[in-house]
Amino acid sequence: MLLRPFSLVLALILTACGGGNHSAPSAVSVLQQSADGAVSQGLAGVVLAHLDPGHMTQARAGLRELGGTVPIQAGDAFLIGSTTKAMTAALAGRLVEQGRIAWTTTLAEALPDLAAGMQPAYRAVTLEQLLSHRGGLMAFNNGDDVARFEGFLQSTPGPLPTSLPARERFFAAWLLAQEPIATPGQGFAYSNAGYALAALMLEARTGRAYVELFEQELARPLGLSVSWTSADTRLTGRPIGHQGPKGKLAPVTPADADAAVWLDVLRPGGEGTTTTPDSYATWVDWHLRALRGEATPLAAGYLQRIRALKPGEYGLGWIATDVDGRAVIAHDGEYRGFCSLLVIDARGRSASFAFTNTAADDGLWTLTLLNQTLLDVERALPPAP
Repeated sequence: MLLRPFSLVLALILTACGGGNHSAPSAVSVLQQSADGAVSQGLAGVVLAHLDPGHMTQARAGLRELGGTVPIQAGDAFLIGSTTKAMTAALAGRLVEQGRIAWTTTLAEALPDLAAGMQPAYRAVTLEQLLSHRGGLMAFNNGDDVARFEGFLQSTPGPLPTSLPARERFFAAWLLAQEPIATPGQGFAYSNAGYALAALMLEARTGRAYVELFEQELARPLGLSVSWTSADTRLTGRPIGHQGPKGKLAPVTPADADAAVWLDVLRPGGEGTTTTPDSYATWVDWHLRALRGEATPLAAGYLQRIRALKPGEYGLGWIATDVDGRAVIAHDGEYRGFCSLLVIDARGRSASFAFTNTAADDGLWTLTLLNQTLLDVERALPPAP
């Protein structure tokens, strides 16, 4: 199962009008009531968090595994899916700031050995365009794209690559030979594969693997604890993913090992990204500080582009939207029975996020529920003027 696209539900619900609550309830009570309510409406388990300057409040509800008795614990790790994309973009921003690559570096410039086999329209696609889903590339968030690539693998004569770096280049060469699904460099077309190509460009310009770059250039400077869980891993002693219709959830079983090694090439878009709520809160807090104008390890070019987003516009792993007219940036994620959702005030005054070990077959009811839950939290705990 692959990552789903950014949810249109998010933009629709977060921009809903009315219903504001101007009282000052306890953040703890708001979050716990909201977490309990989300579980009562079908989630297996959930963690909700709200941040304002210098403070974070968190609440948990539900179970690690339906049918079990162990509740969601403090420090439990969750798969976060596509909310990883902003992290990959922030990593790119730091490398741009170091002069290792530019936002305007093209696919043909960064990957000259693949240029001859690319569709000509891809050659001028830039790093920034890939990170803003304007590369015109296949999405790889649906079974059709996966089946098409699997068919190619099955028809390929001779041995297939056996290392992750070789698989990344093999996948990239095949992907770039496919017809664009939107006008490269112009039309918006959500693509997990585009983030894989962006990361490959970073690898080519630095000589280091994506995971190594992530750890050295992002996780350490920001104090994050992030790992990657392969799709064939059997989760134990932690929340497991659940998927299905409301009231009929089933645990997500490990993927076939042969398929899992190919899913790893999509890590930069969120395949398998794993972290705890506390670590993720650190990531969010850096953004709050930066958006308030404080000095942070986040690159100036990354922040400049986020601030410049117009309502409804997507860029660098974020979409600009609003909560009852208040400007925010947001993103959601879904992967192997887990969902995440983050909303940050555009002025850096507050933020809320949710992790759950629950996903819907169609990606809809769980994200709709998380959207409404965070909207209720944001309305009950508005930022200071």
